[in-house]
Amino acid sequence: KRSGKEHSDLATKAHSNRAACYKQISNFDGVIEDCTAVLEVDPENVKALVRRAQAFEGVERYRFALQDVKTVLAMPFAKVGKANVDMCNMMQHRLNRTVQQLKASSV
Repeated sequence: KRSGKEHSDLATKAHSNRAACYKQISNFDGVIEDCTAVLEVDPENVKALVRRAQAFEGVERYRFALQDVKTVLAMPFAKVGKANVDMCNMMQHRLNRTVQQLKASSV
């Protein structure tokens, strides 16, 4: 019989892998749901934060995407890695610009 921790780890991996599959087929709501489940157990899971940020951008929830990107960028570089830092920096600039344009058009 599996312990609660082993079951939790397995469920987290399953959600993470399914989120990656959902991302490939542009099922952004599925990505958000599965990544959120991963983040409830492991709030600093970089893959889940990056995938969820991309999914939030895909469904035009830019402020939520920006929040996840900023969370990743606040983490130690060694944990995040250069590729994710570079991607999140690009996303942050793009999202900030989009949010500013939306604010300007709603005035």
